[in-house]
Amino acid sequence: MTRKVIAMVLAGGMVPALNILSQRRAKAAIPFGGIYRIIDFALSNLMNSRINIIGILTQYKPSSLMDHVGIGAPWDFIGRTRYVRILPPYKGEADSDWYRGTADAVYQNINFIEDHHPDYVLVLSAEHIYTMNYSFVIDFHISKKADCTIVCKKLPVLNPSRFGILDIDEDGKVLHYEEKPRVPKGNHYSLGIYVFNTPFLLERLQEDAEQEDSAHSFAYNIIPNLVGKYRLYAYPFTGTWEYCGTIDEYWKLHMDLLKDQPEIDLWNWSIRTNLEDRNIGDRSPARCDPSAEVINSLISPGCLIRGRVERSVLSPGVVVEKDAVVRDSVIMHDTQIGTGALVDRVVADKDVLIGAHAVVGTGDPQVANLAYPSYFHTGITVLGKSAEIEDHIQIGRNCLIHPGVIVPKSKYSEIPSGSTL
Repeated sequence: MTRKVIAMVLAGGMVPALNILSQRRAKAAIPFGGIYRIIDFALSNLMNSRINIIGILTQYKPSSLMDHVGIGAPWDFIGRTRYVRILPPYKGEADSDWYRGTADAVYQNINFIEDHHPDYVLVLSAEHIYTMNYSFVIDFHISKKADCTIVCKKLPVLNPSRFGILDIDEDGKVLHYEEKPRVPKGNHYSLGIYVFNTPFLLERLQEDAEQEDSAHSFAYNIIPNLVGKYRLYAYPFTGTWEYCGTIDEYWKLHMDLLKDQPEIDLWNWSIRTNLEDRNIGDRSPARCDPSAEVINSLISPGCLIRGRVERSVLSPGVVVEKDAVVRDSVIMHDTQIGTGALVDRVVADKDVLIGAHAVVGTGDPQVANLAYPSYFHTGITVLGKSAEIEDHIQIGRNCLIHPGVIVPKSKYSEIPSGSTL
């Protein structure tokens, strides 16, 4: 059966728990797995599902994301009937301001939907890590004669109160839905992926826009209001789907990549990225000097290893000098780690400089970050983009060094665990 589907991709989010990693970029633009960015998973899924018309809804600091997506060429979204459009909010117009919520973001772009006359609209977040053929979801939606279908996974899950919880019957019909309940009542949790019949979606968006007390959110308003009134179904997904909402989760997902059989299978998931971003495609192969030792690590093109790298993920262009040790860490593009330095359980953003014989990630891991104790308490130290740690300085655990901050040896010899600069 011929069917026309367009996708509206929500990519404007800022996540406080990711702190300085999302300080200068949307979460969807955060690097992942060496050469990728988080949005690459959603875009690759759309490409592999042959959904060819994509609207990307941006808001929070979208420059990095827009540069990465470009015209969509890396995912083959180019041509007369295949393309990506970046859809920012229309700030300053009488009827359109900054997006007030996920539903309002789609509502402000109703013209984009109507111009393409789709049968179905797929609404999804660009902020999760998974592989999925959306065609199966759409087939399920059609077979159930549904008005809306939610993709979900079966409980249990860690911290279920972070998700929308739904209860479904044997046929997949949604009996109950509540977003982020204190006490979950249901058997599945939502993955934030929805299929709508187009006329039905436009009607619900218009209704929601007219509600002054609405948060204009799919999860808090649109979806709960469908239960018991319309044909709302749930498609249970059994594959890997990862929520990356904290620094600890981000770090753990990278460590999982290093397992013998990782759940996130970058080799076989057919994930594409923009190889022109930072000239990744033109980088030379990684080079290991005779002094180098690499143990169970993912090393990207353009890296130069003269020291020791253990259980770590290195993005393109990282330099690890002689006698330096990088352990249990995620190191992003073009970061340089000086001679004799020790980097242990660290997430370092792009272009960081770590001086000779500096020690980053030492001390008591039980000392939580004083400024953000609920987010940074697992021993991971985070260095923001273009931070500079001068020679011989020691930085403790659960520390945050903000983007662009220089930590000079003339002022500091040690930054205690739990500090923020």
